Amino acid sequence: MDEMSGNGLRAYGTGAATGRWDPEDRSDWQIFHANRTIWEAVLSLCDGARTSLAIEQYIFGADIIGTQLMDVLTAGARRGVHVRLLVDAYGSADLVRSAQVETFRRAGGELVRYNPASRLLRNPISGMHRLHRKSVIADSCRMMAGGACYTDRMSDWRDTMVRIEGPIVPHALAAFETAWAYAEGLSAQRSRSHAAEAACGAGFWNYLTSDPVRPARQEIYQTLLTRLDNAHRSIDLATPYLFPDFKIWAALTGAVERGVRVRLLMPARSDHTSIDLVSQRFARALARRGVEAYGYLPAMMHAKLAIIDEWSMVSSFNLDILSIGLNVENGLGTTSPAFREELLGQYECDIATSRRF
Repeated sequence: MDEMSGNGLRAYGTGAATGRWDPEDRSDWQIFHANRTIWEAVLSLCDGARTSLAIEQYIFGADIIGTQLMDVLTAGARRGVHVRLLVDAYGSADLVRSAQVETFRRAGGELVRYNPASRLLRNPISGMHRLHRKSVIADSCRMMAGGACYTDRMSDWRDTMVRIEGPIVPHALAAFETAWAYAEGLSAQRSRSHAAEAACGAGFWNYLTSDPVRPARQEIYQTLLTRLDNAHRSIDLATPYLFPDFKIWAALTGAVERGVRVRLLMPARSDHTSIDLVSQRFARALARRGVEAYGYLPAMMHAKLAIIDEWSMVSSFNLDILSIGLNVENGLGTTSPAFREELLGQYECDIATSRRF
């Protein structure tokens, strides 16, 4: 199981880690490490839905993978599945303009754009917020969440998504309802009622959100800061883009000063050359202060991971100012020892195929 495949991923055969059952909280999960296997799992999850699908996505393309997924969603709507698709108006502009959307709606599917240009004109501050979540919730009991988008140019990217069944899923659905209500422009009262339900835990797991529309609910950011500040042994992070604020910078450098081993994994070269200039300057500056900073070589590293002592998280949250202050994000945090073991095993393989800054 620990052998390496040609693309630097652990050789799990399909690019997915072996799933585990956590009996203490009745959760069944599986981790996927590459977009091709992530997309296969998403298509399978959507195709198997019987009553409902609730999907949040930042980049949903109108190319091959986007067309395949829209075909599955349209077929589900035709057979009576309640399909709701919430996409960012900027990131998914190509999909929104495509003919597939009208076909999807005629079949009974619902699509809502998050913060279109009209909202930006009405409210220049809240209109800048982007829906950066990537999640699929099927039949209110199964879901996938993590960092993967749906567009062909990302087909070979290294990313991470988690498929999970268990008590945490209804909390993810409550958070979806909050974002859906906001995007539809429904009453603030309805949004508040769902927001009160959103960030809850179940067993080993917590569903975490960050929502600049409600600044008090920056749970991913606050949880990450707390874990970094309290780390006593090890911190392992992965992010595609690095532009931390002062608090995260201070938490990372402070952990090194306490004797905590801190490792940071990012792409050796991302899909944005201009961003690399900034990200790599931060990485080298952190390296001079004792952080082990690595650039992943085999492909674009787009996973957003945190493994801090006994706690771990897979999310849509980048270590940059957009995720910190502007984006609507989500993630799965857990103290499951088995989950941490699986996530850390792939992380070690990623480090082995990276160069140090």
